[in-house]
Amino acid sequence: MKPKTEYTKSGDFNIAYQVIGDGLIDILYIPGWVSNIDMMWSEPRLAAFLTRLSLFARLIIFDKRGTGLSDRSDEYSTMEERIDDINAVLDATHSKKAFLFSHSEGGSVSLLYSLKHPQKTLGVIGFGIFAKRRYSEDYPWAPTDEEREISNKAIEENWAHGNLDGLKTLVPSLAHDTAFLDWLASYLRSGGSPKAALILHKQCVKIDVTGVLESIKVPTLLLFRKEDIDILVEEGRYLSARIPNSKLVEFNGKDHLFWTGDTYPILAEIEEFVTGIRPNKLDFLNAKQKINKIGIDIETVMSKNFMYNLKIEEFAKLCGRSLSAFKRDFKKTFNTTPSRWIMSKRLEYAKTLLLETNLNVNEICYESGFKNCSHFIQSFKKNSNALPINTKQNHLKTLTHSLFGL
Repeated sequence: MKPKTEYTKSGDFNIAYQVIGDGLIDILYIPGWVSNIDMMWSEPRLAAFLTRLSLFARLIIFDKRGTGLSDRSDEYSTMEERIDDINAVLDATHSKKAFLFSHSEGGSVSLLYSLKHPQKTLGVIGFGIFAKRRYSEDYPWAPTDEEREISNKAIEENWAHGNLDGLKTLVPSLAHDTAFLDWLASYLRSGGSPKAALILHKQCVKIDVTGVLESIKVPTLLLFRKEDIDILVEEGRYLSARIPNSKLVEFNGKDHLFWTGDTYPILAEIEEFVTGIRPNKLDFLNAKQKINKIGIDIETVMSKNFMYNLKIEEFAKLCGRSLSAFKRDFKKTFNTTPSRWIMSKRLEYAKTLLLETNLNVNEICYESGFKNCSHFIQSFKKNSNALPINTKQNHLKTLTHSLFGL
């Protein structure tokens, strides 16, 4: 089911993208806060939703700079840079025009893109999107500065471990599904390091498209669940009242994630908006039989994802296998156990980061997929007979001697 991951250049950044389906109409999915396009396919509900879109359109998905499989960054990307990333992906996929399907934080850039490039935008579809993320008297649904600080602290303290109680508020319908919440925590971690997640969360406060809404001319479909407590339905009504050619559809439900809960009415609205034809529910259910599963190459998936802090069970899901099948196929492919191979690859990757980047030891620890710094240092010392910091210092001394003949 997981499609091939490709890369394109946007300035100096490598942007990861995938193409699913071969429809005549293009849909570009612009995710929210953080994403990982490989990990999307390890969650059956999300994979089914994306695949369903590809039955009536060519679906293009990507990770924005600083997140997922795209190049990481120590700085938040500007809206102009994110627009450049979208153009790079559309050019790489030879897409002349596309519908922009956005979720949550991805909504603002989709609206701005449509304003800047209306000739490339067939329409905007936004699920649970917002106009701004800072409280004001005329926009009282956004968090206050005090509330944002509480969220920032929670990310700083809990991101690496996935102990974010707020995950349950994103998807109340699955609040008691431990396996799903574990996947969601892993998905977020694989989408951004603790530092990246915090930067994005803080910079989200700067997003404000309230002043341009009346200038947006492309058809806009706004989709909101009435009891979503993360992005309130009142925010959808605010957008709808100001975007001239817009349609607001309100659904029953509490989930902020579009692919959980009852997805038929959401997909039906999207298909009708894109094609002009609304599927009936029987046809919608029968369409599931058309979805062909594509074999997932375990070597490719593991080589691209070993640096993410996932459990063996989660790697098995990512590879589309049960745990027992994963271990069996892994042994055949690598002639060792998953744990030993992953540890070896992470240490090898960590050494590369030590020698070739300016990242500090703590940053390299998390970028390499380790749970905490002490575990990373102990493992590195056992493998290399030297501490990470000493390895870096010795490399710099050797480099200095080589350059200056000292």
